[in-house]
Amino acid sequence: MKRNDFKILIAEDEAGIQRLYEKTFRAEGFEVVIAESGGQIMAELVEGSFDLLITDMKLNGMSALEALPFVRKLNPTIPIVVVSGHYVNMQEDFHQKGLNVDFVFNKPLKLETLKRAVRKILGLPVVENSKNDPVS
Repeated sequence: MKRNDFKILIAEDEAGIQRLYEKTFRAEGFEVVIAESGGQIMAELVEGSFDLLITDMKLNGMSALEALPFVRKLNPTIPIVVVSGHYVNMQEDFHQKGLNVDFVFNKPLKLETLKRAVRKILGLPVVENSKNDPVS
């Protein structure tokens, strides 16, 4: 297992996806903290520093669209990846609200695509990918 100094906050309310993301990114050598709600995202950001936020669009209590303005106030430069299976116009809505996010993905999402996006954001080597991959 590789080790690095990056800490990722993953906001996901579905237990199975939480476990999958946590296992995947720990295997990549990242420190991982899980949040299930927008409120937990804010609490974690107040308590510690993170190199990246990966968030589902729909969370317990509030959506990412509602939480991200507060996230930006707490940490204006944190890279953000938004993933959703329930939302169609994410990129457009984030842009209209002036919310800067690094990547927006719809589910189902291949884990390799998400891993490449994370590595790219964090400045780590990215394995060559197919021309159909949106992270290219």
